[in-house]
Amino acid sequence: MTGAADSERSALEIDSELKADAARLTPVGELDIATAPQLEQEVRSVLARSVREIVIDLSRLTFIDSSALRLFIVLNERSAEQGWTLGLIRPTAHVRKVFEITGAEDNLPFIDGKGRA
Repeated sequence: MTGAADSERSALEIDSELKADAARLTPVGELDIATAPQLEQEVRSVLARSVREIVIDLSRLTFIDSSALRLFIVLNERSAEQGWTLGLIRPTAHVRKVFEITGAEDNLPFIDGKGRA
């Protein structure tokens, strides 16, 4: 059963900044099975604008699930295949635990908050 409470709980805002051929996306809220497609669409949208570097700032996420984790793995693979650069700014400790427990932290391109590796 879906209702207003369900849509509020799965709400995700994405702040985006575009500069020349680089973009910084900051998802705010929960990134899960309901909202991961929204972030994926935003990535596709900025790539369509000839962006070659995307930084996704995870510091404002309050929750992620396996769908979000899978999205970051897929985006990392696509960036290597398609010749663009992906950087992930580390999330808060609570959200980071998902990356640590699964071992994904060691295989994803995390960078510091200033956008450098």
